[in-house]
Amino acid sequence: MSIVCGNSWGWLLDSCTHIDEGLQRCVCYNSAGLEKPTYFKNCFKREYFNILKPHVQIRQNTDILTSSISLHTAKHSNGDELAKIDLQTRKKRKRKQRDLNTGELDAHIYHGKVRSVVLEGSQALLEAGRQCGYLTEALNTPPSESLPTHECQLAALCDMAKRLPLTDESVAPVQTLNADGLDPPLDLFSYITENPFDCAYEVTLMREKYLLPPRSRFLLSDITRMHPLVNSGDKFDLIILDPPWENKSVKRSNRYSSLPPSQLKQLPVPALAAPECLVATWVTNRAKHLRFVKEELYPYWAVEVLAEWLWVKVTRTGEFVFPLDSQHKKPYEVLVLGRYRSRTDHTVSSLAVDELPEQRLLISVPSVLHSHKPSLSAVLKPYISHKPKCLELFARSLQCDWTSWGNEVIKFQHSSYFTRERAEDPDRTSGTLAQ
Repeated sequence: MSIVCGNSWGWLLDSCTHIDEGLQRCVCYNSAGLEKPTYFKNCFKREYFNILKPHVQIRQNTDILTSSISLHTAKHSNGDELAKIDLQTRKKRKRKQRDLNTGELDAHIYHGKVRSVVLEGSQALLEAGRQCGYLTEALNTPPSESLPTHECQLAALCDMAKRLPLTDESVAPVQTLNADGLDPPLDLFSYITENPFDCAYEVTLMREKYLLPPRSRFLLSDITRMHPLVNSGDKFDLIILDPPWENKSVKRSNRYSSLPPSQLKQLPVPALAAPECLVATWVTNRAKHLRFVKEELYPYWAVEVLAEWLWVKVTRTGEFVFPLDSQHKKPYEVLVLGRYRSRTDHTVSSLAVDELPEQRLLISVPSVLHSHKPSLSAVLKPYISHKPKCLELFARSLQCDWTSWGNEVIKFQHSSYFTRERAEDPDRTSGTLAQ
């Protein structure tokens, strides 16, 4: 379970534990197609969560190193070169004083409202975690400046798939894996792909190996090809969204394609939501995005805003990944939660769940992989129905018993992100794979 501990402030989470839960028994058939499978235990590589120091401190160390190099250069240069280096350094450090713009002022006001909650709640939860033996020592593996990452081409493939003709809507939109391990010719872009078995499977998709958790389903497509999800007829009790918000950092890095707010409104959330569905949306720290979700997006979907939670990101030593009062980046992100109130169904809700608290903290060590959010399945369990149907939109990984959609939906399921070791063959008489 991903929850290390919890109290009235919120929860301390261990993301790696949750990822590993569904991959303790993974079936793998070799390329020769032998009938007898091999079983492995897979674990997400801990190096991706091995953040030992705040990011700002790392940059400061880099500045110190740069200054040392400059000083060494100056010792072997003449006076003119020394003066030139000093002038360049002072120009780089010079900052223009200006008034805050509207967005920055709104963000400053919001930070003032949540600052004490973040500070006091984080201290309480981290102390509770240390008493449980969590975050008491860092990993032995030293932090790496350039961890190996798989070059993901899924988004580009989704873009190419838009040229394909649309599938017949009368055909069942779900395709399942074969129990014999022989990968069928799956159409990942036009159908929901499902692993219906009670163990994980290693499968070869587009010549790459991916790990599919038990009872997980996914649709690989962009926002223009979501019809298989809608046509499946499923109504979900929980919908999580992690939209690719527009911002300057994304434009500079070109890491992924962003979506303007007007396109987010096109998501078929009302068509996918069951009555009283809990909807949760990750929002960056830009005030206009938070305002858009609360004042435009949720009302457009008939979702009533009920709560704002904060994901607080810390290092493995319990420090904020960014200074709490940093003017550039904050060590937290916002999660806006609400319930879908159908405009056509006016029956009184009989949903027997706990009342959703207005404010809670989710504290965890973040992944160094971009947009790798912690799972919310454990913390949201008391606030949704028993045996719920859960959906994640703009997902980049899969979860047991969840449906996931996105144009990079299996990105972090690539086998290169995991370690594996041989596991004993299960007793075939106690339960077959097809059960």
